[in-house]
Amino acid sequence: MSLQALILSLVSDIDDPAVRTDVAATINYLRDVYVHGGMSEAELRQSLKEVARDVIEATKPELLPEEVEKRAEEVADQMVRAIKLETLHARAFRRFRPPLV
Repeated sequence: MSLQALILSLVSDIDDPAVRTDVAATINYLRDVYVHGGMSEAELRQSLKEVARDVIEATKPELLPEEVEKRAEEVADQMVRAIKLETLHARAFRRFRPPLV
């Protein structure tokens, strides 16, 4: 699943358009920071898990804390995989940049 589809799935139960936009912008910002080398994969995963946990807690108050944590981890893992797939070219270019002459 693409990152955008995962984001839409995560925010689908949020009624306020401003909050939906903020969540999507936060996730895209984290993706950009990761792509440009500003954070490690572990930091990306942890940050995405925190965002997912906050959204799940707000939209699914009936879930137990353990269920929220498990779902947040699954969402974060899916997003990390999607980000890595969608940014292969940019990450490879950054890593193996041709020398400037």
